[in-house]
Amino acid sequence: MIHKQRVDQLQDGVRSLLTKNGYTFSEEDKTLLEDILIELERMSNSPNGINPNQAIQTISLLLKFLKFFGIDDFTGLF
Repeated sequence: MIHKQRVDQLQDGVRSLLTKNGYTFSEEDKTLLEDILIELERMSNSPNGINPNQAIQTISLLLKFLKFFGIDDFTGLF
């Protein structure tokens, strides 16, 4: 249940970024945020809850966030 709450909070944060007028994103960044939001909605709306075995989906989402923040080189992060 705690995982669903965290995903829902993250989803609300991304949705807030997309709707605030004070932020100006490039079309590429806006599209990336929309993709992230779609992935979060899928995770949140999963009938079985968030499955810990969804590692690939979670990694994909993480990579999209990193790309949004301009991090293309992951070697120094881990």
